[in-house]
Amino acid sequence: MKSIFIDCCLGISGDMLASALLDLGVPKSIFLDNLVRLNIEKNYNVKFNMGTSEGIKGIVCTKNEIPFKEVSRNLNDIKNLLLDSKLNEYVKKKSIRVFEILAEAEAVVHGNEVSDVHFHELGSMDSIIDIVNVCSAIDFLKPYSIYFSDPPSGKGIVSTSHGPLPIPVPTVAEIARQKKIPLMLLDDKYFGEITTPTGIALIATFIDKVYQPDKINIEKIGIGLGSKNISRPNFLRVMLISENDDYIGNNKPSFQTIISQEAWIDDSTPEDVAVLIERLRSAGAIDVICYSVDMKKNRKGICIQAILYPKHKNLLREVWFNYSTTIGIRENNISRWILPRRTVSHKTKFGIVNVKQVMRPNGQTSIKLEHKDLTKITLNTGIPIEEIRKKLIIELSGFYELDDYSF
Repeated sequence: MKSIFIDCCLGISGDMLASALLDLGVPKSIFLDNLVRLNIEKNYNVKFNMGTSEGIKGIVCTKNEIPFKEVSRNLNDIKNLLLDSKLNEYVKKKSIRVFEILAEAEAVVHGNEVSDVHFHELGSMDSIIDIVNVCSAIDFLKPYSIYFSDPPSGKGIVSTSHGPLPIPVPTVAEIARQKKIPLMLLDDKYFGEITTPTGIALIATFIDKVYQPDKINIEKIGIGLGSKNISRPNFLRVMLISENDDYIGNNKPSFQTIISQEAWIDDSTPEDVAVLIERLRSAGAIDVICYSVDMKKNRKGICIQAILYPKHKNLLREVWFNYSTTIGIRENNISRWILPRRTVSHKTKFGIVNVKQVMRPNGQTSIKLEHKDLTKITLNTGIPIEEIRKKLIIELSGFYELDDYSF
């Protein structure tokens, strides 16, 4: 399956991201058709040209000045413009969401209602086109996942319609706060904006995919150049990467990096600990264990350890700090080897039962019946769970010997 890793460690803006996606393989016609679908093709012209930035080759986006005066737009104006266009529903929905995120941040910054927010630079046709182009490109590529590295905050002061503002500008800082996007401090001699409001709003639109994958198989790289000369390479890199599916195409163990989060607690009741464990599992933990430990001052405590995939680490941190008494957690990367496996649903005389299949290195397949399904059957029938297990193993014994699996 194909995914995208957007490496924005040097900065991100809407036009840089659109250029990088074009360089990755999105047809230029996708972007040019957007001008037609937005009904502005006679008033605006977007060009993508090859260029370099401090020796790094990529694509830079330029836009011809429009012959009509830009107007200030509010969120409803932009929504209506997009809804009235001939863009497809996905692009409309995602583009509107970007502007909603911008409006929500602007409302907090200026102390207004979202409906009263008026976009100036952000409501220009430049920004609208950049956002629509990025959403169209992602719609074309249809990646399984989209990953981002942490964007840089930048430093210095920038001139805006509100006057000079510190960097990161309030809108960028507010989106980062609301969406819990870490802003990286870049050791950079350049003083200026390198993560724009449009850029971070595009990240926030896909917030469920923000983290750097542990292992990437790069198939293609796209480079989008910034238009500013900042005495260092100014580009955004997008990588098309391949990832393994949930099951693996052979019977060999595969290597994986996961995360362990752990806390020792001595001031919670067993009932509270039980609720915490359930919350951690619901938030995406692969498993949670607990055992008794001797803590300082000879107090008896409980060690709670959650094992999780990297993409769930931020969400589980929130669970620890919001729903437990701990004031700190230990977090470590763990390496593990896993066998190819998959879960398959089968219709049996007891009803639908989920079965986990595992491929051993010697080519043999083993199965394990889902315990919660066995529990449901025993509660409904009154038959002892061990008897149900034996009957199902006999009933299903043939299917994993005869079926042609694609692990």
